Amino acid sequence: MREGMPHGEAEQFAGVRVGVDVTDRERSRVALDVAGTSALTRARWRWLRSNWCVGSLVGAIALGLGLYHIGEPSLWFDEMLSVERASQPLPMLWRIVNASQPNMALYYFILHFWLRFTSLLGFQPTEAVVRFPSAVFAAGAVVVLFLLVRHLFGLLVGLTGAALYMFNTVQLIDTQDTRSYALQLLFLIFGWYALLMALTTDRHQKRWLIGYVVAMTLAVYTHYFSLLVLFAQGVALLALLLLPTAWQQRTRNLFRPLLVSLSGITILVLPMMYASRVGAQTGWLPIPEPKAMLSLLKVFANGSSAYLLLIGAMTVLGLLTASLASFPDGQRLLARMSFVSGSDDKRMARYQLLAPFGLALICWLWAPIIVSYVVTHISIHLFSSRYLVATLPAFCLLAVLGLWALPWRWVRAFVALGLVLLAMIFVPNYYASAQVEQWNTGAFWIEQHYQPNDGLVCYDNLKGCQVGLEYYFHAYPTQAHFDADSPGSFSYVQYDLQRPAYTPDAAQAVNPAALQQYAAEHPRLFYIIAHLGNQTEVQRSTAAVAWLNSHYQLIGHMQSGTVNVYLYNTR
Repeated sequence: MREGMPHGEAEQFAGVRVGVDVTDRERSRVALDVAGTSALTRARWRWLRSNWCVGSLVGAIALGLGLYHIGEPSLWFDEMLSVERASQPLPMLWRIVNASQPNMALYYFILHFWLRFTSLLGFQPTEAVVRFPSAVFAAGAVVVLFLLVRHLFGLLVGLTGAALYMFNTVQLIDTQDTRSYALQLLFLIFGWYALLMALTTDRHQKRWLIGYVVAMTLAVYTHYFSLLVLFAQGVALLALLLLPTAWQQRTRNLFRPLLVSLSGITILVLPMMYASRVGAQTGWLPIPEPKAMLSLLKVFANGSSAYLLLIGAMTVLGLLTASLASFPDGQRLLARMSFVSGSDDKRMARYQLLAPFGLALICWLWAPIIVSYVVTHISIHLFSSRYLVATLPAFCLLAVLGLWALPWRWVRAFVALGLVLLAMIFVPNYYASAQVEQWNTGAFWIEQHYQPNDGLVCYDNLKGCQVGLEYYFHAYPTQAHFDADSPGSFSYVQYDLQRPAYTPDAAQAVNPAALQQYAAEHPRLFYIIAHLGNQTEVQRSTAAVAWLNSHYQLIGHMQSGTVNVYLYNTR
């Protein structure tokens, strides 16, 4: 109470003072709450936009696309060979890799340990189980691709680039394929990501270069074609050293570490190069004509000429903008065209990123295509869309160059949405036609009709008839099996171990004398025709069926897209 102030008045004054203090505190608390809420909102928004959150969402969508109907299409011949080799004991697999199958070696070992792990959990090696690793690898590749593009051009362009790649039907094929391509693409994309991060950031450059060396080395051990992508990286680095782009000085500053990295990769892949002494096994690939390059690009464009033209137009727009942004007169032209305002130096600097990144993408796409085309005409047959899938990410990312070149944010958003929606149109077509070879229907029919002591004969085993059916007999356990004395029967494991000394005689399966001898040992005979390669084999199988029809009673028949089965009573 103030001195000389009446008691009641003092109480009133005290009450007023207390009231003022409470009001000020409430206001301060409200202000702090608002500030705290605003900070929390910003923090949540930053987290939602973070690489962890957006990358996880992108990866989840990619994994969902990979797992959708993953177990429905039948395995095809090459997938069955992957499972056959990876299912062998580890010493046997090592012998197979060293004897004749060094390509895809790393993938075979990863699949081997995956099948052992799932077997311990009680899972049979069904279609979904053996394809699951590829779906995971493919989803990881999409995430890394997103991180690469976002680092250079921001969230919208990063999401668009990831979507164009994720919804590409060629990529989806490898996502649901028991082969090495999804794993190879993961390593290749990460290799480019680490290399470009080293060229564009000042933090952890040594770590990025180590990651680059590891990724590209593993890519080569996953598939030989990665060597051509490594060559493309060498060409791109040489171009960045010589051409006046935004990355020229940084590339020159890193010349020695980059040279050490490339030399390290070369040394680390020498064992793989030594293993390649077994020789190429690609003689079945045809000699390509010049139009094969355009056909390849159309395959990459989901088989659509219109989509290819759109990707081409976006690529040209991006490269043209990059060229204009690289010299003063071009920059003034961009300003007159309202691509940048006179004071927007940051936007112009971003335009200047298009040139080195576009240069890297062009090398990634075209160097392997041109080299494989030339080499195929000279010696080893390499030109194949199956192998050149290693260049698919570059094809998809070239479109984002044009997207980033667009000057207005709302236009970029509209075009990005259009590109993604157009890419998504082709996805249902993939799932509707994902059945490459239909082995499962024939195998299940045999399993349902098989009785003890029935005999099985398959033609042509050299092209996968027996190994295709045996996969399903093992994945879905049954008593059905091939006898060692079945005409034309042979083991692909022994074939891999003893090439070229071991040459199976598949023609025994169409030899009437061999068929008669085998049929005498079994009350019923399944005669199976699948995977014929030429007209001569068709004629031989037709003659064999005619002979069987004239000697035994046909009691059952089924035909799927790949397998044609006849069931005879031999008594």
